Order: sequence, then C-alpha cells, then structure tokens
Amino acid sequence: MRQPLLYIDRGNGWENMTGREGSHVALDGFTVEWGTNDPAKQPDCNVLKFKLVDRDGKLAGNSTRLAGAKVLVQLSRMPLWKDLTIDNRWAEEPDETIWASLHLENAPDVYAAPDPTALSIFEGNIATGCSIEQRSNNTYLLTLNANSRTVRMSRTTAQGPVSGDPKYAGQHWVGNLQQRVDEVNRRLGQIDAPQLSAEASGWLKSLTVSLASYDQSSFPDLSTVLYAIASWSPELPVYYERHKHGGTMLDILHAGAKAGITLHADGSLTVSDGWREDKVIVGEKVRIDAATLRLPDPVSQIAIKGKKAAWEKTDSKITFGDAEADITGGLPGNLTETIRSATFETDAVLADESEGNWGGNAYRPSEAERRQWVAWLQAATMRLRPEKLTASTEKIDIDDHEQTFQPSATLWAFVRNRYTSLLSEDGTPATSGAWLGIGGTLTFKWRHGKPVFDNEMELQPLPPMPTTLATWGALNPITLKWADLSFTWGEFGQITDFKE
Repeated sequence: MRQPLLYIDRGNGWENMTGREGSHVALDGFTVEWGTNDPAKQPDCNVLKFKLVDRDGKLAGNSTRLAGAKVLVQLSRMPLWKDLTIDNRWAEEPDETIWASLHLENAPDVYAAPDPTALSIFEGNIATGCSIEQRSNNTYLLTLNANSRTVRMSRTTAQGPVSGDPKYAGQHWVGNLQQRVDEVNRRLGQIDAPQLSAEASGWLKSLTVSLASYDQSSFPDLSTVLYAIASWSPELPVYYERHKHGGTMLDILHAGAKAGITLHADGSLTVSDGWREDKVIVGEKVRIDAATLRLPDPVSQIAIKGKKAAWEKTDSKITFGDAEADITGGLPGNLTETIRSATFETDAVLADESEGNWGGNAYRPSEAERRQWVAWLQAATMRLRPEKLTASTEKIDIDDHEQTFQPSATLWAFVRNRYTSLLSEDGTPATSGAWLGIGGTLTFKWRHGKPVFDNEMELQPLPPMPTTLATWGALNPITLKWADLSFTWGEFGQITDFKE
C-alpha cells in the first residue's frame, strides 16, 4: 500500500528516515499546514511538523546538524506488476482478493533513494529549533519543523530591473507586465523556489493591464511583487504549491472563477472551474462537523487599492501615487448596512494623470468584471458553509484521488451529505454548488498498522456557472436509470452540464 517516504539531506546526500525493521530512525507521523483561510489573503509557505523516533540517540546527539537540512516527503508510487514480489504468500492470499485491491499487497521499498518520478508532498528545509524527548524505553522522540521552499520568496528583496529612460529615474521593477512575470519566474529559479507553472505564467502574461514601478527607496520582497501583478482580477488568483509527478511548481487557483458540476454518462460527477477538474466524492466518504453550518460575516464591497500615474514637471519624470476602485452591489439591503470590504492591493495602474507622458494602459473594471466580482460577493456572503471537511484514506482510495491528499487547493461538490434536506428558496440544498478547499492541515499517522492520511480543509464557495440543462430531455442520450444516480432532486439542480 502507498505511504509517505521521508528523506533528510544534512549535506551528505539523502538519508531515508521513514523507518523499517531494525532501523535506528523511524517516522512517527507528520502534519502539513497549508493554504489560507481567506482567499483575499495569499497563503503563507507550507509548514511541515514531523516526529522521528531515534532508537539509539545518534540522531539526537547530532541534532544541531539538522538545522537548515533539506527535507523531502514523497508518496510512494503506485506499484507495477514487477513490484508484487511476494510469491511465498500467494497461497495464503484470501480467495476474495480482487484485482482492484491487489496493489495494496505491495509494500514500498523504504531503502530506495528518492524517486524522481514520484509525487512529492513536501519539499523544504528544517527550521532552527526542535525538541528532544527521552522516553522511558531509552529511545528519543525528535519534534521538528520545516518550511517549504516558497518561504524564500518572502525573504528575497533584491532590486528589480531599471530603465535608462530619464522619466523612470530612481525607479525599479520597470517594464511591462509580461516582462515582470518573466523576471519573477527567473528569480524564483535562482533561489530554488518552485517556479510558475506554464498555465499560471501563460494566464498572467495574457493580461493587458500596465503596472506601476517601485521607488528605489522601497524594497518589496519577491512574493509581494508577484502577488501584486494580478490581484485586481475578479478571477481572484491564489498561489499554491502544486506537486506533480517529477516536480513541484507554483500554480494559480482562481477563487473567483465560476464553476460548474458535470454529470457523466456513467453517473459520475466532476466539478470544474474552467482551469482544472476534480472528481466529486460522495458525502458518506468525507467527514464534516456533525452539527454546524457557518454563515460568514457579510462582505458587501470590494476595494481594489492600486496606483495612479502622474507627471512631475520639475524633474520631468513619472511618479506613482495611490488610487482605489470600489465595487458594490448584488446583495440584499439587510446585508449592506454594515459595510465590510475585501481589500486587494495591486501594482496595476487604475488612473492616468500623467498628461500623456506615461503611455500605459490604465485598468478600469469593465461591467463584465464588476458582475463577476458581485457574483463572488454573493457566493462568499450568502452560502452556508460546512465546517471541518475531512477527507481520509480510510474511506477514499488515494490511487483514485492523489490530489485530494496533497497540501494544496482542490475543487469540491457535495451529494448525499447530512445537509441534503436543508433547502434554500430555489429548492437546492444548502451545500449545493462548487467549492474550493483553500487551506487546512494534512496529517499522516499509522492506524492499526496501516498508513492513513487525513486532509482537513477550509471551504470557500465558488460562483455557479449558469446551467445548460433546462429540461430532462437535455440529458439525451443518457441511458442511466434514475435509481442508479446517487443524488436527490434538489442536488440534481446543481448540475450544469452533461457529457457522454
């Protein structure tokens, strides 16, 4: 069965700390705190907290060498046929064992070096400080913390590109949006932080808004420069580490994008925001708080704090001051009496007062963009939220849902849950629609001799896509019987599309 493999490099190459029979060190368990609890705030770096059992004290005695050491946690890969090398046990295998579960008979090789094609769970460095507990059996328990490689973004404040044009004298991070994206990505590579995925980079570079440069007396860190590029967008880009087989990158999840739920001809459901797609996991396979739904404080206004370009006649140069664009509307009057804003700070230029000397493209929210912001305000304010969604490998096959057990954002939709009977005015259940898991805690522990992952998440509702299914006939040529579908009439109303 699949399990995490933890490696540490203290300067002499990777050491496998996972543990095996007769080994001196073993992994007791870990958590990864990831993401954010508010899509208006970018995630901090992922933080790994893990415990190692040291049976002879050799690691504890050299614990000062752990500070700054590299840490890698991988998910052991799915076994191949050649990996099922347990010939002496086949006669003992129960006759009821099915092909679909045969891979669970494989135990990963904990002696093996890191696999360059495996799926990573965490990559980073051990932070200074740890605790060492001497236990009654003369073993030691080391409790350690590590920060992921994205922490380097917030610790890098080198000057940005400058221009020889006199009107930009005394400024840095000069250049258009596309140049800034390329430069940020290059610097991410320089500091060995995850670089932007091709999809994230491509989306950013497709934007046509012009950005303000920085006065050379300011020293923005690399994360600030990156996040300020597109924080004006109603797509609401949120940056996450995305682990894929063979590498880790910095990806964008769009917390303001409209999302829909698709019914497939086999009766399965998927949820998509137009950028990615995830399988819907039925309600009985996840845990939520047994008694609580939460209605958040209303957010009735968007405040985009950007820049304005001006012309300084005395020195004949461009300067950038503060500007703001506000977006309201779409909420019932009773929710707008106490105005609470979601604030987004950006380097986008919102106003041009440079008397024609700047020449850039100032951003002014279009009507379509304002409607998209309002749709997000409505979802964020008026949707009831289930508390403490927890996905566990005790009920969900990690082979079918690898990304569900990553410390990164995932898409969700719900059918057959305890709140199905709680209906809104339009007849849909309270937890209908698409959701984004924006942050939480991924936990690994051994339970009854089996490796178990739990991912407890904070959920953020996504604005719904308009449905394309006006009538039952729109489902032709579906051949499923209604009894084969795993949801209620109310839940059926959240489906936006059908695919053969």
